[in-house]
Amino acid sequence: MAVSTRRILHGAITDITNNINLEDELHCDTFSHAFIEGGGHDTRRPSLVRNNPFASTAVLNRLNDQGSILSKFLLATNERGDGDERKSCWSRLKACFARPGSMDSMDACWFSLMLEPTASRSARVIMLGEAYALFGALFLSCTWILYEYGSVKGYGDTDEDALVNHVFEAVMALAIMCNTFLALNGMTLWVLSILQSESSQQWVFTVRGMLSLCLNLVTITVVLDFIGMVLAVYSNLSPRWPETIICFVVAAILHISWNRTLGDILVTSMPLEFYHTPLAHKLSTNPASVLTKKGRQKLQTDARARAEELKQRAYQRRGAIDPNQTQQAAFGDEGRQYPCVGIGSLLRGAASRLGKSEHDVTSYEARLAEDWIEEVSQLRGMSVDFLARYMPWALANEVHRSLMVEECGDAKM
Repeated sequence: MAVSTRRILHGAITDITNNINLEDELHCDTFSHAFIEGGGHDTRRPSLVRNNPFASTAVLNRLNDQGSILSKFLLATNERGDGDERKSCWSRLKACFARPGSMDSMDACWFSLMLEPTASRSARVIMLGEAYALFGALFLSCTWILYEYGSVKGYGDTDEDALVNHVFEAVMALAIMCNTFLALNGMTLWVLSILQSESSQQWVFTVRGMLSLCLNLVTITVVLDFIGMVLAVYSNLSPRWPETIICFVVAAILHISWNRTLGDILVTSMPLEFYHTPLAHKLSTNPASVLTKKGRQKLQTDARARAEELKQRAYQRRGAIDPNQTQQAAFGDEGRQYPCVGIGSLLRGAASRLGKSEHDVTSYEARLAEDWIEEVSQLRGMSVDFLARYMPWALANEVHRSLMVEECGDAKM
């Protein structure tokens, strides 16, 4: 009886599995196969927004809109930040440091991520939530060890300065709270991103506030821990002033070195994002980029260069052409159209809009190269039937449509 029951159950499970597999194949859904065969990391896993044309055009529409927040991030709105004539003292102080078009927000740190393809930004947001959650959880032990080291209730002496001890207790209480909520916010971002980042096309924009909150909590926790470290050293080593002074100097050197290295990395690798951060963040991280005229000019120049780089990369990865770049090329040199987009990028963008982003288009690019067609400008004016000689008809039609859209845009300009 047991054997027959086991056989019946095994047969039922086999039938259910076969039905699920057949259903997946009919709906072209390979996710279940990828999960079973590769543990969920198989490259055949489909994107939930692949077949939605909005996924490939939403970013481009916002880049072309001068009033969008992405255009403001890319310094394309021609804003000078003059604001209201009734300025506060803080506004006048900021105006002295000439930062035209700055967003003055930590949210700017995440706008470059919005320009990435959907799959890339989905994975990165998940990793950011994971990093914040793990850092908050692990760093909490360091904060607690520091509290025990400097607290009277831990290893301190009851004859210590009461005022210093009260300040230390308050500082470390704030550090523990910030550290705890950093882990909580990171965990929330991690879980929600796993559930929503791939299906929501605006997920980075939606969670930019939580990302900025996590970044601010990291900064506040580090500052509070440094203050607590100084107070703990004073509480444990004073009045032995030689040892106390040496520890103060070492702590100051370590903190300044870390802060200066971080500032140099931010200014060098992400000048545009750093340019848009609040003035207080710039002064605390890299004051030379704000207080000196040379530093301000260099930061603004590097920020505009990175803005152009991010914009062109966004167009290239979507197989589209920057209308502004096309117009400049038309006025400068009529024989060199579409200088920033290659045929490969154009084909990949068209395939992505058709839901075939994983399909290899290099063979079609090679066929075009055999006839010495190596630039996008040479495809202009070709019919769909002519392009279909080198690629599938649906892809040829999509390429032709994108070229016609750009041509109409040039005619309007």
